[in-house]
Amino acid sequence: MKTMTVVLLAFLMITPYAFAVEYKVNVVQKGGNLYWAETEKMYIQTEYCFEGAETAVLLLRMTGDIGEEVTFTESGHKCDVKMLYGQTQLNAGEYALTVSREDDNWYVMDGKDVALNTNGCLSLVENMVARLQINEDGTGTLSLPDADEECTVEGIYSKAKLEIAQ
Repeated sequence: MKTMTVVLLAFLMITPYAFAVEYKVNVVQKGGNLYWAETEKMYIQTEYCFEGAETAVLLLRMTGDIGEEVTFTESGHKCDVKMLYGQTQLNAGEYALTVSREDDNWYVMDGKDVALNTNGCLSLVENMVARLQINEDGTGTLSLPDADEECTVEGIYSKAKLEIAQ
């Protein structure tokens, strides 16, 4: 019985890794924890990643459609993946929402897996009521009234389901 328990526990510990896949991805660093993969048209948001490479080749480890970690091929440094974001579209119009700053020019809509790629937003806000004006082309303006700031929105991104052809 002890042998069966040990084998079962070993199987349960190994199973998540048995279905993981690694993809080689070329990225450009866009913030402290934010990397843009041009070919895949997605952002990789890491957690507490202190790798200083402006451009890099990563091995992105995935389980299903969830990013687990990235390994910088040159240094071997590993970082946890917080989220993968792919570009999405909102209908043109004005939206009232609550945002928090996640990274340089990167704001997330609180309670949603949606992020705004901005240009010129410097406010370190958390749970701030904001106004989002979206144009027909998907760009727009983010207004942070309590911070007395307004900046350009260059793109809207939501949680991505990665499908990379190897």
